[in-house]
Amino acid sequence: MKFAVNYSAAAADLFREGRIEVDRFKCPAWPDTVAAARALHAVYVHLPLRVGAGIGDAIDTERRQPADWGRLEALLARTDTPQVNVHLAPFAGDFDGMAVDTADPADVERLYAHALRDVQALVDRFGPEHVAVENADDGKGLILHAALQPDFVRDLVREAGCCFLLDVAHARMAAHLLGIDARAYLAGLPLERTTEIHLAGIQPFAGRWLALMRHGGLSREELGWFAGLEPGEPVDHLPLVDEDWAFYAWSLEEVRQGKWGRPWIVTLEYGGVGPVWELLTDKAILAEQAPRLYAMIKNKNEPEGGGQPEGAHALE
Repeated sequence: MKFAVNYSAAAADLFREGRIEVDRFKCPAWPDTVAAARALHAVYVHLPLRVGAGIGDAIDTERRQPADWGRLEALLARTDTPQVNVHLAPFAGDFDGMAVDTADPADVERLYAHALRDVQALVDRFGPEHVAVENADDGKGLILHAALQPDFVRDLVREAGCCFLLDVAHARMAAHLLGIDARAYLAGLPLERTTEIHLAGIQPFAGRWLALMRHGGLSREELGWFAGLEPGEPVDHLPLVDEDWAFYAWSLEEVRQGKWGRPWIVTLEYGGVGPVWELLTDKAILAEQAPRLYAMIKNKNEPEGGGQPEGAHALE
């Protein structure tokens, strides 16, 4: 398996200094950022796309419009990114009058049909081995809870025949929201189709993180969804704490035993680019945590099969 971290100025500095080792940097679909990262090392691109609205396509969450595939495919090919990733994130606002926590069978059936329509369109366009659906958390109250249920995710991925991007932090947060044990929740996901894994720390939005946001001098627009967080609310994409390390040690053992598919890459999602993530990225923390996770991932008992997902290559 390959190891990646979110690209950031701190990560770039640490890599130049020889203090962290990564196989790739994970970058947003921003050409300037991709160019800067590629000048330093190999990268792959993570797309800001969501599915579930039922438009027969993915929605670009940054541009709030259907995906511009000409632009995105060029980035994927330029970076040898093997898969189109999409977040399974149908919003309550996509469905008039549907409550975010609806469990009505008619609502769930409608939601599933819309999500399948979107994913199937991408599978038809790119091929099942080139599409990876990522599990979501609660989307800060936006995502319909029915789409967070593990059987919903499992059935969708299996019926579409595509791959699965397992975000373990998202799974833990969704399980907490739904009142399900995290390991039981994970067991219900389509783990056998896993081709990529994301790991991140989960911490309350409090202490130093809350102080950084309050005193960082950022506008409400720059803060984005952070502006709506309540003090103490759980947030991912932060440094790992003891509970995270224990959970991810178990997770990586599941991978090594062949229970979680054949992931080609595992990514530490701490730090990043943009005003908020630059503020939250602590170089000293990254210098300690990236090598520790790298050592865990590069275990000598790593199962054969790590590398590109079977049949996958950069989109051309």
